Amino acid sequence: MERFPSLQAAKDALWSRTYMGYSQRQHFDYVFREPERVLTPAVTEESYIDLYRSPDADLSLIERRILFGPRGGIRIEPC
Repeated sequence: MERFPSLQAAKDALWSRTYMGYSQRQHFDYVFREPERVLTPAVTEESYIDLYRSPDADLSLIERRILFGPRGGIRIEPC
């Protein structure tokens, strides 16, 4: 699980990992381990980021999902 300082940071991370991740290392700020910078060539426009209320939240209780919309923009959906 990783943390984001804001919803905008999570949206930016999804965009960057999708379009820049094959050539530029992406930052992952993990909650329970050291941060890493890695390439993300497998992230596509079908990928998404699930957000939870807290690091110890029940993983079946997704609060929001960040994903690409049908016209290529990034949107946030309540779950």
